[in-house]
Amino acid sequence: MAPLSRRRFMLGTSAMAGGGLALGMNLFANPEAKAQATDTSPEVGIWVLVKPDDTCVIRIVRSEMGQGTRTGLAQLVAEELECDWRKVTTESPTPGQNLKRKRAWGDMSTGGSRGIRMSHDYVRRGGAVARTMLMQAAANEWSVAVSELTVANSVITHAASGRKTTYGKVAAAAAKLPVPDAKSMVLKDPRTWKIAGKSIRRLDTSDKLNGKKIYGIDVKLDGMLCAAVMDCPVFGGKLVSFDDSKVKTLRGVKSVVRVDATTVAVVADTWWRAKNALAQLPIVWDEGPNAKVNSASIAAHLKEGLTAPGNYAGRKEGDAITAVANAVKKVEATYSTPFLAHAPMEPMNCT
Repeated sequence: MAPLSRRRFMLGTSAMAGGGLALGMNLFANPEAKAQATDTSPEVGIWVLVKPDDTCVIRIVRSEMGQGTRTGLAQLVAEELECDWRKVTTESPTPGQNLKRKRAWGDMSTGGSRGIRMSHDYVRRGGAVARTMLMQAAANEWSVAVSELTVANSVITHAASGRKTTYGKVAAAAAKLPVPDAKSMVLKDPRTWKIAGKSIRRLDTSDKLNGKKIYGIDVKLDGMLCAAVMDCPVFGGKLVSFDDSKVKTLRGVKSVVRVDATTVAVVADTWWRAKNALAQLPIVWDEGPNAKVNSASIAAHLKEGLTAPGNYAGRKEGDAITAVANAVKKVEATYSTPFLAHAPMEPMNCT
């Protein structure tokens, strides 16, 4: 058995109970069992599954990267669904499942603050579709018009007869109904929202704090290798050569690979061994035309652009020049930010 890191120990360990410590040593040998959307509860529309105990499983196809998207999207669906938020969980269909269903869930990419901005409308409609189907199933069971029903917190009520039922009880019947056109759904006025837009405890926080959350970096497969990659440290530069004889005999190292014209990678049996070998690998770079570019030269270039012909302002509102000229009191300050790419806290990785 490979040595256990602290994180993988936490992933395979249950909480203390009755004075004992239970260990699970199969640390996701089959990661798909945890990663795929595998719930077999009735599917009401494409965004919602409903369990017999009224738990609503909301499907999320954008990645949670610390920005709260998973909870925010679930709130939007739950708002239109009129479900009990205390019984909401989430799952994520895989890209393969999306392709198999002819991209039913649409774009699954995450970036540029698009998670909520680009999907809030259609996920809300997905919640409204599910609510409509569940209410129709109840109406069919009672032989009444849907217009006579009300719903709140996953409970459907027929006030005229005093009858009540829950989403969990009608979900199986609802799943068999034709799925309404999402575009025909009338969405709630945001001024009436009870869940969406409210400050709510995030759905993913607990598992992240106790170590149970599964990340891409946690995937372990039989015979899996890890790579550490280095691109030319100067944009526009190229990889000239590297001396793999200096590292290929290090423990765990399997290969040193020229990935493309600018990149080299060390492949090893663990990421840490690959990383350490890469740090020791002698590499010769051709840094190209940007070899002398630094933060000061970039800042100067940007400053020159403020007065350059044809400069571009991303946003203009009002007449700032005139307003400043006519102001009785003027306060002058210059603000700037460095030219930087994202700097995530976690190791950059892909699986």
